[in-house]
Amino acid sequence: MKNRSDLNLFGCRGRSRWLFVAALMAAVLVAVPGALPVAAAEAAQQQQKKVVKGTVVDGNGETVIGANIIVEGQTTGTITDVDGNFRIEAPVGANLVISFIGYETQTVKATAGDMKIVLKEDSQVLAEVEVVAYGAQKKVTVTGAIASVKAEELTRTPVSSVTQTLAGQMTGVSSIQSSGEPGADGATIYIRGQASFNDSEPLIQIDGVVMEEGTMTINDIDPEEIESISILKDASATAVFGVRGANGVILITTKRGAQGKAKISVNVSTSLLTPTKPVEMANSYEYATFHNLMQTNDGNEPLFSDAVIEKFRTHSDPILFPDTDWVDYMMKDYTLQTKANVNISGGNKRVRYFFSGGYYKQGGLFKEFDLPYDCNYTYHRFNYRSNLDINVTPTTVVSANISGSVYKTTKPNVSGNSSDIFKNLYYSSPFVSPGIVDGKYILTSVEVR
Repeated sequence: MKNRSDLNLFGCRGRSRWLFVAALMAAVLVAVPGALPVAAAEAAQQQQKKVVKGTVVDGNGETVIGANIIVEGQTTGTITDVDGNFRIEAPVGANLVISFIGYETQTVKATAGDMKIVLKEDSQVLAEVEVVAYGAQKKVTVTGAIASVKAEELTRTPVSSVTQTLAGQMTGVSSIQSSGEPGADGATIYIRGQASFNDSEPLIQIDGVVMEEGTMTINDIDPEEIESISILKDASATAVFGVRGANGVILITTKRGAQGKAKISVNVSTSLLTPTKPVEMANSYEYATFHNLMQTNDGNEPLFSDAVIEKFRTHSDPILFPDTDWVDYMMKDYTLQTKANVNISGGNKRVRYFFSGGYYKQGGLFKEFDLPYDCNYTYHRFNYRSNLDINVTPTTVVSANISGSVYKTTKPNVSGNSSDIFKNLYYSSPFVSPGIVDGKYILTSVEVR
């Protein structure tokens, strides 16, 4: 009986326990749907995951050194060695992304055997050229220190001169604007600092023609006419210019026509020009109070009496005791700047053309008090350009460039330059009358103390 009882314990009862465990596992699998397929997929992926090997070459069969190989969707990656070979751990069938500068990025499937990947050259990158001394060169072959800026970046900012747009556009190029006078607000360009003691300005060429003194300057060019600007900075890039390129060289290339239908472009913009925040000066009451305090501290009698100071404070007698903020009295809050350009380009196999006409107007910031004549600073400029390219023979091209600018400036009839006017605004005392009150001239010979 004892043996039979033990048999039942490990036989019938043991079978019941195994059935209970199996039912419990089935319940767990039902409660977590997809657990079995996921586990099976992971196991299958681990079985397929292996080291993928291959070689990356270009279109000529030359090995590509340093090409990037990344498993798509993962952070796993490697680069090709000096022989163009690579090894990467990835599952068979995974997407490998191969990229390298100057070539198109490709995506290929990982295979079990040795892979051979051929990269195609990126025609767009290789087609880009850099304007260098007396010609153009492919960007990938340029070894000198050259920086360039395209037309889109030049016309992005509504300014009057090209030199103002170059600031901050390229490394090694700095500009200093010493005047805000309309028509004379061009900046001075320095390439890698000041190289010469007397004349530190760089040499400037427009379509291969050197801009000499007395001719059209860089600030007279309409930015809408420019295709690109290249800055030659080091000795290897400026060697062909000799000593004239000691301060760097600026090469300006204007737009030209291309074969195809005529293209007409019209650009018009209007901007508001406002003065920078002026220095806050003391008014008449503050001036008189501080002046008396200075006199008292020096042991002298005060210049202004209490009655005069009180009139300055209350503005009860603006004719005899004025309080004039000369900067606010003489200057506007803003002025208008207007730019307009119309150009047309096109051509055929024999003749290509580009015509451009531009207008620029900048107003002054001084008030005119409804005077019958113009006494403000204003600047008007009209630009014109005509670029023609004619194929005389299959190997000979004749180019004709005609350009110029006509401008008109007006200035107040004062001695000195525009900076003297601003200086005198700050030098003038606040209790000096402008001489015009309510549109009437004020004449007085009374000395007030």
